[in-house]
Amino acid sequence: MKSFPVNLVRWSLSAALSIAFCCATAQGQTFKYQEFVPFGAAQTVPGAINAHGDVVGFYFDPKFVLHGFFRAAGGSIFSLDPPGSAGTVARGIDGQGNISGYYADETGAYHGFVRRSGGTYVSYDASTDTTLTLPVAMNSTGNIAGLYFDSQNTELGFLRTPDGTITPFVVQGAIGTAAVAISDGGQIAGDYTDSQQVQHGFLRGPRGAILSFDPPGSTLTLPTAINLAGQIVGFYVDGSGVQHGFLRDADGTIVSFDPPGSTLTNPAGISPEGVTVGYYQTNGGTAQHGFLRKTDGTIVSFDPAGSTETSVYGVNGAREVIGSDNAHNGVFRGFVFSATP
Repeated sequence: MKSFPVNLVRWSLSAALSIAFCCATAQGQTFKYQEFVPFGAAQTVPGAINAHGDVVGFYFDPKFVLHGFFRAAGGSIFSLDPPGSAGTVARGIDGQGNISGYYADETGAYHGFVRRSGGTYVSYDASTDTTLTLPVAMNSTGNIAGLYFDSQNTELGFLRTPDGTITPFVVQGAIGTAAVAISDGGQIAGDYTDSQQVQHGFLRGPRGAILSFDPPGSTLTLPTAINLAGQIVGFYVDGSGVQHGFLRDADGTIVSFDPPGSTLTNPAGISPEGVTVGYYQTNGGTAQHGFLRKTDGTIVSFDPAGSTETSVYGVNGAREVIGSDNAHNGVFRGFVFSATP
C-alpha cells in the first residue's frame, strides 16, 4: 500500500484588502487539560470537536497503522475503521454524532466515509473515475467538504450533502482546487493553485459563487477554518519565506498576526464568536506552543506541563480546545480543555 496522505491536504475578494499587524503580548497560561489515548495508540492526533464536546481524530498503532477514533465528551473512546480499511483518518463530526473521514483500501485507493451515529458505515467516492477522495471537513448539519483527483490527476473540490449528493467545483482558471473547511451556513473555504503554481485562498458561497483572496504580501495563502459569521483563518507565507497567521472578516478585511517570538504561525480553528486557536514555533522550530487569540487580538500562549511540542487542531462554541502534546517521553497524547473564562 502506498504511503497514507495524512498531510496530503495543503494547509479567494481580490480587491483592495487592508491588513493590520497585531502583536498583543503573549502570556503563558495553564489550563486544566484532559489528556487521552485510544487503547493501543502510539501517537494520537485529534481532528475535530463538535458543540457537545465529542472529539474525532486518528492514531497510529504500534505497527504504524492508522485508525480513526471517537472520544465522547464523557471520556469513553472507541476506534473507527470502515470495512476493508487499511488505514483510517476521521476528520469531522456533526451535531448528531455522524462522523466523516477517509480510508485507504488494500489496493491503495482512498475513499470517503460517513459513520452514522448508529454505527453503520457509508463509503463513497467523489466521482466514478477517482481513486483518491479526501473529505476534510464537516459542519454541524452533516455537510462535507473535501477534495479529490480525477482520472487526469486534476485536483477538484467537492461538497457532499447529507443525502449523499456530491457537487464538484473548481476555481475558474485554477489547475487545482482544495476545499478544507465548511461553515454551518454552507460557506466553504479552501485554496487553489493558479497556472503559475501559486496558491491562493478562496471563499465559496452557499449558492456556488467563488471569491479569491490573499493577504497583502502573500506568496502562498492557505485557509484552514471558517465559522458561521464567515470569518476565515489560516496562514500565508511572505516574500521572505516566513509563515504568518491571518484572520479574514466577512467584509473582506484581513488581519495578520503572530504570537511574539514566533518564527512560524499556524492557526487551525475558529469558534463561532471569532476566537482563534492554533500553534506556533519559536527558536527556528526547536519548540512549538499552542496559542489562543481572543476577539480583541490578545494572544495567550499555552503548553501542557512538560510539553516541548504542542499542536492545536480545533475549538468549538464552548471554547473547548483540542490538541496533542509530547509531554510523555515523546509520545503524543490527545488533550481537550476548556478556555472559557
